[in-house]
Amino acid sequence: MLGAAMALGACGGSGAAKAKGGTLGPVRTVTWAVGTTGSDFVTDISVGAADAADMLGWRFDRILNALATPDAHINAIRTAVTSRADVVLTVDWYQAVIDEIAAGQKGGTHFAVVNSANNPAELEKLNVPFVGLTPKITGKLMGRHIADELAARGISQGSVLVGNPFPGSLNVEERIAGVREGLAEVTGGLRMVTFPDNAATDSALAVGLYKAKITETADVVAHAAAGGEMSTIPLTKALAELGKRASGTVVGGWVSSLKSLTLLKNGELTFALDENLYYQGFLAVLASWSMLERGMPAGDISPGFQWVTPKSVDAVIDSYQRRKAAAEAYGLS
Repeated sequence: MLGAAMALGACGGSGAAKAKGGTLGPVRTVTWAVGTTGSDFVTDISVGAADAADMLGWRFDRILNALATPDAHINAIRTAVTSRADVVLTVDWYQAVIDEIAAGQKGGTHFAVVNSANNPAELEKLNVPFVGLTPKITGKLMGRHIADELAARGISQGSVLVGNPFPGSLNVEERIAGVREGLAEVTGGLRMVTFPDNAATDSALAVGLYKAKITETADVVAHAAAGGEMSTIPLTKALAELGKRASGTVVGGWVSSLKSLTLLKNGELTFALDENLYYQGFLAVLASWSMLERGMPAGDISPGFQWVTPKSVDAVIDSYQRRKAAAEAYGLS
């Protein structure tokens, strides 16, 4: 799929651009609708989608919401539909998203889902493409990688601590369940300990909760920051205050921001999983074009992933900086 994406990129230009197979079709509007504020997560997907739209000669827009709530997310999707967007990119965080997609399709709106698909069977029935890695898959990858890193250090026993900033959130719960499965696949000597870290509502309080849980558990040999940057920041602060760094305790995180990469560069994370958010936006637009103009079926498209380590972090930061510069040029920063 990446090869197809690069080929399309080479022939992009304006709405009247030509390709060997004929015109790229009419100018369309693609809107990235998500119920959260601007963040590196939102921006990275935005730049990928904007780049693909620009290559196709499409217009790109986005609708965000200052309140990160289920209602805000649904309202963002609804607003994109009522604004007459031809294509809406969004995230399947809640069951209500499926209802909005079904309603929007009746009016002729095309949809593509990125990053999280919590209702895959329903998306398949609605013929909606998904570009991303499911939370369960990324959790399993993290669990295996942590176990492998511990094994390389000669450690096969102990607790892996996982804080949960959103108890009850399917996304986070699935990611944590994946970590458990990943650990179990590699070794039976590690146990996962999870607890509500309160990072979503009070980062300062979360630092104290992490310190208390680490002290209480005693045999913690690794951490998985399942809440992304939200959990990573209080976790690393707690470890610093306890005199524990990634050199002594394995700390795995998810890359969702430049802050996460900086923590890794500074030695406060051992490694991080990069889900290639840019590719998610980029490929979602190209998948939508392929369906609308070439009659291709919907499907799940993996954007791939990479492990960011102290050796590779500088190159990854450079790539992030380039994408942030592109965001500024598009007026998306």
